[in-house]
Amino acid sequence: MIARRLASARRFGLLFGFVLGTLSGLPAQAGTPEDRDPAEWPFAPDSPWNTPLGSAVAVDAASAPCSRALQDEKLAADINAAQWSHPIFLAAPTDPPVPIVVKGKTIATVRVPSAAEPAQPRSPDSDAHLHIIDPERRYVHELWHASRRKDGSLRAESYTRNELHGLGVGQGGERAYGGSAIGGLIRRRELSQGIRHALALALPRSHLRLGPVWPATLEDNGAQATYRGAVPMGQLVTLVPKTDLDGLGLSAEGKVIARALAEYGAYVVDASADLTFYAEPSAEPDLTGARADLAKLRPLLRCVQNAGKAAVGGPGTRTAPHAPALRPPLPEPAALVKPSLSKSKPAATGPQGKARR
Repeated sequence: MIARRLASARRFGLLFGFVLGTLSGLPAQAGTPEDRDPAEWPFAPDSPWNTPLGSAVAVDAASAPCSRALQDEKLAADINAAQWSHPIFLAAPTDPPVPIVVKGKTIATVRVPSAAEPAQPRSPDSDAHLHIIDPERRYVHELWHASRRKDGSLRAESYTRNELHGLGVGQGGERAYGGSAIGGLIRRRELSQGIRHALALALPRSHLRLGPVWPATLEDNGAQATYRGAVPMGQLVTLVPKTDLDGLGLSAEGKVIARALAEYGAYVVDASADLTFYAEPSAEPDLTGARADLAKLRPLLRCVQNAGKAAVGGPGTRTAPHAPALRPPLPEPAALVKPSLSKSKPAATGPQGKARR
C-alpha cells in the first residue's frame, strides 16, 4: 500500500523532525511478480529505468575524468529521503478534486489526498516536490515548488503529467534531466525486498559537464555558467564489473543498493550539493547503514562507456531479469480538467535549484 507521507527535515546526515505516514485509504491491488503495480514499480519493461545492464558493458578506468569525479572524496555522499526528496501519494476515488495552478492558470484538476504535502514545505531552500498518482494508476502528476493554498488549490512553479506505463523519459518531468521525477527513487519496501530498477543520482554542478546524453534531454538552468566537470547529465553509472558484494561488509540495506548499482546502474538526473541518491521519505528510518556503506561503494563507481538509446544498459545479455509486464490501469474516468498541452516551463531549460542537498 502506498503511504501518505509528510516529509521531515534532514541535512547532511542529521535528522531533524520526524517522518509521518498514514494509510492512503486505497488498498493496493493484489498482484504477483508477473502483475506489476505501476504505483509501486512504474514504467514500461523497456524503460531505461527498468532495463538491466548488459553483460558486455564497458566502463571507464578509475583514472578517467568521468569516473574520477564520482570518486571525489571531498564530496559528502548521501541518500536524500526525509529532506530534498520526492514524496509520492496515491489518490483514492473519494479524494477531493484539487486545481493545480501554475503562473496563475489552472492547468489540471486532480484528486489529491488531504494529507498530501510537498517535501519540507516550510523550508526556505526546499525544492518542495510533490507527486500524486491518480486512483486509476495511470498517471503521476509531478509538481516542483508546490504549496497548498487556503482556497484548497495546489500552486506550483512547474508541473508535468507522466504516464506510469510509459518510458519515464523523453516526455518531460520535474527533474533537471527532463524525465520523470520519480524515476530511480528507492521505495522503502525495496530495501528489504530488493531493487529491480536503476537508481537516480545527482552530483554538484562543479562535477557536471555541459551537454546531456540519453536518456537526459535537458540540464539545469544556468548550466552554461556553472557546469565545470566531466559527468554529463544522463550518464549511466555502475560498480566495477564482477565486484564481490559479499566481501564488502555491507549492511543489508547497503547490499540491496549495491546490487541495484551492479545490475541496473544509476542515471545522473540532477544537481546536488553532494554525491546523492534518492529514497522516498518513509524510508528514512532504514537508511542509516546504507548511508555509511556509501564510503565503501564510492571508490567502485564507474561511468559506463557503451550504453545509450541504441544499447539501453549496454550491449550483451541482461545481467538480471527483465521487469514483468505492468498491470493494466483501471478505466479512466472523465477528466475533471484535462491537463494543458502547453509546457509549464520553457522546453529548452530544466528546472533550476533541484536537489540542493
